[in-house]
Amino acid sequence: MKLFFILFSICSILTNPCYSQYLSPKDSDPEALALLTNAGKAFTAKNAQVSFKLKITMPGAETQTSDGLLYQSGKSYRLELKEYIIISDGSIRWVYLKGPNEVNIYNESNGQDWISPQDFLKLHASKDLVFILAGKKSDGTSVIEAKPLKGRFEEFSKFTIGVKNGMLSYINGLSSDGMRQEMSITAVSNPVTWDAAKLFTFHPESYPGLHTEDLRLD
Repeated sequence: MKLFFILFSICSILTNPCYSQYLSPKDSDPEALALLTNAGKAFTAKNAQVSFKLKITMPGAETQTSDGLLYQSGKSYRLELKEYIIISDGSIRWVYLKGPNEVNIYNESNGQDWISPQDFLKLHASKDLVFILAGKKSDGTSVIEAKPLKGRFEEFSKFTIGVKNGMLSYINGLSSDGMRQEMSITAVSNPVTWDAAKLFTFHPESYPGLHTEDLRLD
């Protein structure tokens, strides 16, 4: 399942000759890594709640926009968007499609069959990217560009990440098929407690007439 958030800025990494020298994660800019690691602390807490705005542009199609909400705790997460909800307890992933009132069930498989929300919010910890500090905007936002290496993010052409006042401001991504995803983070909080059973488990009784497709592999 190819998803999800993130688009990277219009700056072209593929045509930038300076990237030819970056061959492994060890080539990352230490200053860029330091900024990302500090900003990523908000997402390594036990509980994290993230509000964001998402814009997705497919080649030849109308741009889609949506407000989103992400809850995460360890390997469990819940992603709420306009057309669907994705819930995972760390072992099972439920993808609920609001329009057809349908849920598809998958093995989580440690996230290897798709890129989870945590993967994007913790890009700084990835071993499949090279990061460079590209500059700073007039509003104080540090712009970091990431070049995907062979690995989990190779379907993406580039990433651009904004860090402002020590916090992630935006994460943008460009897929190799031309899909652009732009995620602007509007709020981050770290609730001390919440109802994990309610957030990270799908409850079919709440959806009368629900159609279920169990796509788990034995």
